[in-house]
Amino acid sequence: MKKISFMFVTILGLVLLMQTAYAAAPSLNVVLSSQNPYPVEPGGIVTVEIELQNTGYSEATDIVLKIEPEDPFTLVLGETETKTFTKISASDSIKSTYKLHVSESAVSNDYDLHFRYYKGTDPDITVEKSVSVRVQGSPKLILSSINTDPEDVEPGDTVRFEVDIKNVGTGRVHYMEATFNSSSPYIVPVLAGGSYYMGELDPGSSEKALFDISIGNDAEYGTYPATLTLSYRDDTNTLQSTTFSVGVPIKGQPVIEVLSAKIDNSDFKVDIENIGTGNAKALKISLVQGGEVKDSAIANELKPTRHKTLRFKGFSYGEAAINITYLDESNNEFTREIPVSIKQSVYAEDQGQGGGVSPTITAILIVIVVLETFYVWRIRKRKK
Repeated sequence: MKKISFMFVTILGLVLLMQTAYAAAPSLNVVLSSQNPYPVEPGGIVTVEIELQNTGYSEATDIVLKIEPEDPFTLVLGETETKTFTKISASDSIKSTYKLHVSESAVSNDYDLHFRYYKGTDPDITVEKSVSVRVQGSPKLILSSINTDPEDVEPGDTVRFEVDIKNVGTGRVHYMEATFNSSSPYIVPVLAGGSYYMGELDPGSSEKALFDISIGNDAEYGTYPATLTLSYRDDTNTLQSTTFSVGVPIKGQPVIEVLSAKIDNSDFKVDIENIGTGNAKALKISLVQGGEVKDSAIANELKPTRHKTLRFKGFSYGEAAINITYLDESNNEFTREIPVSIKQSVYAEDQGQGGGVSPTITAILIVIVVLETFYVWRIRKRKK
């Protein structure tokens, strides 16, 4: 009985001794003290500060801490992978910093950064720990190109606008929708042609937005203001929007046509009209016969649907041509040559033939005959 009691006391003493020794042993843990910047963008450099804590009741000596980064992290060149700490007092801690490069292909997420530590004299017994590092991309949208079909936009056209949108940022775009608007009454989306759903857009990717736009018939040459608004959600599901100012260039093309050409008194009168869609500038209109310019006229400007009357002198009857040169708003030169026929009027024909009597001469002769008849009648009356 005494032997059993002695053994029990011995075992109990050993247990208490082991518990006391365990309680007095150091207890280490790895925690993230800080991350800068927070969050870090893909492709960036992040500095993490690690705190190695000793929560035990005795000091820890000769402790080796090793960082073991995995994708998307790599240790910046020159950084030390393994660090040794001579002593960490009980209930104390030490801090260590590391600079890491984040892969450009990383997507927004929380990534584990791995560590392991061990006693320098016993590297086979290690403890693995990890901390969480926040990586979050930020989208950035640009307009890389804008094309129209047709290429030259004129009044009255229905135009397909093709806008190439590129994400040059580091975060994804979600549920993106593009909206086209203009304050001009001449620029109007066709039906639902002012909105275009684009969906997802990864970093480095491009997507086209298509819009159908009607151009007013009365629109003049110029660039008309419009806006393109992109609404989307980022990786944190936050609603974002980006608005771009764009211009809609309307060129138009002037077309000068001869409406009529005829003799008017002693002039050859020509009426011209701009039947095109753009302004005509620096007009020069010449009357040409036999390869020779008989007369010319100049006009500064002729807008669409407007007409102008010109008068020429020095002409001859017969075939001729109206030569017209003018510029559009982009200073491109246009030339038109329109054949015309200069015909004599009835009065001119009567005078030129010699075989007939003109109305004027006939009237004069009638007056003379009347006067002479009256004169003869008076003489006869006096004789009676």
